[in-house]
Amino acid sequence: MGKSYGETNTQLSINGRRRVQLSLGVTGLLVSSAVLVGCQMQPPLPTQQVAMTPSFAGQIAGQAAAASQLDAAWWQQFGDAQLTTLVELAAQNNQDVTLALLRLRQAQAGLSVNQSRLLPSVAATGSLSQSESDLPPAVKQGQPDTIARRLSLNLNWDLDLFGANRAARDAATLDAEAAELGISGMQLLVVSDVVRQYVLWQATAERLRLLSSLRDVQAQTFRLTERRYREGLTSQFELTLAQAELSNLNAQLPALSNLLQVTQNRLAILTGQNPSATSVTLTARPVSQWPQQLEIQAGQPIALLQRRPDLQAAERQLRAANATLAAAQAERFPRFMLNAVWGQQKLTLNGLGLAASPYSSAALAFSQPLLNRKAIHANIDAKTAAEQIALTQYEKTILNALEQVENSLAAQQFEQQRFMQLDQTTQSRQQSRRHAESLYREGLTGLLPLLDVQRSVVASELSLLDSRSQRWLNAVNLYQALGGGWQALPSPSGHATSATPATPASPSAQQPISTPTERPAATTVGES
Repeated sequence: MGKSYGETNTQLSINGRRRVQLSLGVTGLLVSSAVLVGCQMQPPLPTQQVAMTPSFAGQIAGQAAAASQLDAAWWQQFGDAQLTTLVELAAQNNQDVTLALLRLRQAQAGLSVNQSRLLPSVAATGSLSQSESDLPPAVKQGQPDTIARRLSLNLNWDLDLFGANRAARDAATLDAEAAELGISGMQLLVVSDVVRQYVLWQATAERLRLLSSLRDVQAQTFRLTERRYREGLTSQFELTLAQAELSNLNAQLPALSNLLQVTQNRLAILTGQNPSATSVTLTARPVSQWPQQLEIQAGQPIALLQRRPDLQAAERQLRAANATLAAAQAERFPRFMLNAVWGQQKLTLNGLGLAASPYSSAALAFSQPLLNRKAIHANIDAKTAAEQIALTQYEKTILNALEQVENSLAAQQFEQQRFMQLDQTTQSRQQSRRHAESLYREGLTGLLPLLDVQRSVVASELSLLDSRSQRWLNAVNLYQALGGGWQALPSPSGHATSATPATPASPSAQQPISTPTERPAATTVGES
């Protein structure tokens, strides 16, 4: 069971050009004021600080064990092989995951283009020219017929003295890393949705079983009432009441069966299958075979930034926007180009071949923007705004993550208390039902009290089922909020390991981390 830790205290201090300080307790933020490597004209990266309650920032002891549990395949705690199969299918074949993979390939191609701009371009050229005339031979001595053959090697190199190309390369690298993390983030979302839909399917199947069982009991009650009516032992009113109760239960069953089918169709889509031709076949499990809850150790929120792929991707996107701004700022300065040519030429004059002669040239040129400086500054303003958008998006992503964790932990605590009360109520009502059924069979009580007791029992059982399901759903939401489990998922179909790491590096391997000094205080159902 997760530990509740009160309300999050978020404080955003804006100074100058929205330099918001953001960090998460001891872990800190993965953004600092350091310049990006290789960008000589890199502007300062905005920093952020969000203060949090001690309960969120603390709990350092046992962090390693908690992180190990969170990184594991938490869905296996259900002990359900068909759920594990669905999770693996979704991680590999989901269409949204495939789209994220294609975006990665697109980003990697852009990175290759920007990397090539840092290297000199080399091209081989060749030419053949021929000049002939009908002039008399005596005249051709002064204006001969010629055949010229040239072969050369041309080198062009943008020296990038002010870091424009390097900044563009860094931005493309960070975009590729963000796209890589986007795959993991999408897998986490899809897998969490699969587990939620599966829990919904199982809960619906159990609800259908409970109502079907109650319908069978009510059918027996109706037959008993009908017999007693023929014997003159009960009234027409009780017979009609029993029949109405049976019809009401029968009317509820088709809606539950439809919900089972709809949920199964959703699972088919999540696993990348056609709902009309799916291979997904689900078998209901009795509630007694399900775990009481999914255990999550307290103190794990401190690893939030090290684990959630969407936060890691947003951080990369912020740094990429900063690098793009650096590239735009570098356009204000001269660009130096080196050009070199090495070649060989062979001439033929009036049919007489001359010895081949080598030639070469080298030139250093520069260009300085003069009349287009207004456009350059406008582009800088646009990139500055883009950086601020990325900063705000990063800030929003972090705050949303904190909200998700807070809500999930609070919901867990609430549902645990609710479940205990419902369990006691259900046991008491079940005992009352057994007593009322015995009295009715002996003719010591009427039908109406029996029906009231039966309805109260099934209502309690359904509420208990809803509470148990909600506890599982709360645990799934908490795992998703903490970024747990995506490390254990298989790679999507067609995804080969790239040079960009899919797993975020440790804080020591990333940008320096700021540490704040202050903190506020076995029935088969719905087979296809």
